[in-house]
Amino acid sequence: MILGEGEPPAWLVGVFSELLGIAAGELDSTALFEDLGVESVMLAELITAIEGRLGRRLEPGTLLENPTLRELARALGVAGVGPAAVVESDPLVSTVERPTPPAPDLPRPGQAPGGREIAVIGMACRFPDAPDVEAFWRNLAAKRCSVTEVPGSRWDTAEFYPGTATSKWGAFVDGIEDFDAEYFGMGAEEATCLDPTIRLFLEGTAAALADAGYGERELWGRDVGVFVGARMSNYRERTGARGGAAGMGTDQNFVAARVSHQFNFHGPNMVVDSACSSSLVGIQLACRSLLDGESEVAVAGGVDVLLDEQPYLEFSAAGALSPDGRCFTFDERANGFVPGEGCGVLLLKTLDRALRDGDRVHAVIRAVAVNNDGHTMGLTTPNPAAQAKVVQRALDASGLGARDIGLVEAHGTGTMIGDPIEVRALTDVYRRTTADTAFCAIGSVKSNIGHLLSAAGMAGVLKVVLALKHRQLPPTLFCETPNPRFDFAASPFTPNTELRAWESAGPRAAAVSAFGLGGTNAHLIATEHVPTTPPTREPLPAPVFRRTRHWLDRPQPPTPQRQGGTVQAGPVVGRQEAQTRAAWPQAPVTPVTGPVEGTSPVGFPAASASWSAEGALPVGFPAGQAEGASPGGFPSAPASGPGEGVLPVRLPVAPVSASAPAAPVASWSPGAGGADGGSPPGGAVVFAGAAGQVGGAQLNPVQPGGASAQDSPVVELPAQGGLTASLLTLTFAHPRAEG
Repeated sequence: MILGEGEPPAWLVGVFSELLGIAAGELDSTALFEDLGVESVMLAELITAIEGRLGRRLEPGTLLENPTLRELARALGVAGVGPAAVVESDPLVSTVERPTPPAPDLPRPGQAPGGREIAVIGMACRFPDAPDVEAFWRNLAAKRCSVTEVPGSRWDTAEFYPGTATSKWGAFVDGIEDFDAEYFGMGAEEATCLDPTIRLFLEGTAAALADAGYGERELWGRDVGVFVGARMSNYRERTGARGGAAGMGTDQNFVAARVSHQFNFHGPNMVVDSACSSSLVGIQLACRSLLDGESEVAVAGGVDVLLDEQPYLEFSAAGALSPDGRCFTFDERANGFVPGEGCGVLLLKTLDRALRDGDRVHAVIRAVAVNNDGHTMGLTTPNPAAQAKVVQRALDASGLGARDIGLVEAHGTGTMIGDPIEVRALTDVYRRTTADTAFCAIGSVKSNIGHLLSAAGMAGVLKVVLALKHRQLPPTLFCETPNPRFDFAASPFTPNTELRAWESAGPRAAAVSAFGLGGTNAHLIATEHVPTTPPTREPLPAPVFRRTRHWLDRPQPPTPQRQGGTVQAGPVVGRQEAQTRAAWPQAPVTPVTGPVEGTSPVGFPAASASWSAEGALPVGFPAGQAEGASPGGFPSAPASGPGEGVLPVRLPVAPVSASAPAAPVASWSPGAGGADGGSPPGGAVVFAGAAGQVGGAQLNPVQPGGASAQDSPVVELPAQGGLTASLLTLTFAHPRAEG
């Protein structure tokens, strides 16, 4: 590349060349970064490398708003010059000009919203360490962090961390396996097959109705809308296909539909999935339904559950998780988020109707705005201009000015790139009407309970509603040294790290942001309610749930098979129709002696051999002679019944000649032995030699005729050349008997 006027210097080209793996001479200085292969994860690496050459911090938005090498060089003031050291400017580099967009056709600051306010008349939550809103507020005020290591009941961190999972921490709801089936009129099977996301939302709705002072039959048959941001867990993998109501327990639609069915609500009913902004978008839809007269009351909620390792593996692959198990929102240590789970629910009415009905009003929602990032550098790359636009729309629609906002509950995931971009977008909007600094507290509940994914926005709204009610500013955690990539001192915002009184000359107002992975942004404005007359409706006692365990444990992982000295996953079972795979209960070792006649093609000796079976004998194995090359080679004791565990069978191994063919070790049809006096149906069981070598012979798997690989894989033997008298362990798993 020839360095001319306006061209990027060689050092800047070199930074991109190294990280992108493109020769410096092939980099086009006018090509968009996204066309060169830059995406959101790489942004952090580029920024760090450029900062190292500049010797100063760089606002992440600089790369997004100057998306070519030539534009970036000009923005940094290094176009056409060689060494980075020639740049002498402020410690924080930000040369982006941000023109003020034309004012939207919405109410201007100072104008009343014209009776379009929405009252929060009921609320409930079940968050980590917080079974209700009172406990949630106590935890916030006490600066409690509810992040722990992943419970063993969810997934085994040792299997994935460190490795494919970059984190073993999260914030979890206690007792997620338990549910009060009788309270909701369900039978045991229906309750057991109900996804935990649906359970949490059902309970949360019942609690929110009670908080608002409404009996569960009081709104029966009324136009009550249900709007919930939710993402299903993988619980459906445990339930399988079932008939009746039990078969409807894991479909995403039923997170909302179950609530409408349970309480006979006749308003619109929908589940929203815009990723992290889902529940805030759901609130906007609920508000619109109320304002349009479509619903007279609305349930708005958010719920998400971390059932297994799958979300961790996906977020780890994306480089999104904090390896420290802490969400360092707005702190210089920001390196990713910590996953969390939980459920939050609001009961909403238009404010004028709530006041007429004598409802208790917790807070007032003045506006909710939603938009999308559109086309960006990558699917997950934020758009600062779109974020600023959604904030401006909500602020304008609320009838408030920036100087009226005393608290911003930010999206604040604790990432190096996302946090500075979010605060810069907020600052750009607030600077249009005020030059004041440090007048607005900013924080993120993710530092307390992790990132609740679909329920993240709802957690932020509940935090804000409680702060308005208590007239206190709750602290955000782990923000000891503000992120130097944003100049907080020159902005309207200050991270609030201690519980303090919320001083205000007028009604207190707060804002909540939620930005979804995929670009859907939402921003909400809420204010405190100062009643002129006391409400006539009082809250009812919270529902008492007598929860008992209704849960399907995760299926046991496939029985390991050993081949070539490594463990390979995969069950080793007989062909079995319409039965689940399982093994059997452990029991004392029972030595058994039986003749093994002839020379087996896979190296079994041509003489009698003693061998043992560790654990109870498998259900349905033959009780006598077996057809094939190994008559009498299996014990005749019946099994004690279905259960869990494995049966390692140890057999002596003899050398095999190189010309030995691969063939079945033994084949038979199940005999009369087995649990409850019967054998499982399903045809012949065939075990065959594995791929690899035994005693120098190349062996290939032999698949039983008529059985699919899923139903009846073959036994695989370890490839250990020259093995003569050692013991070889074969681990069998047999289908569970059905009574």
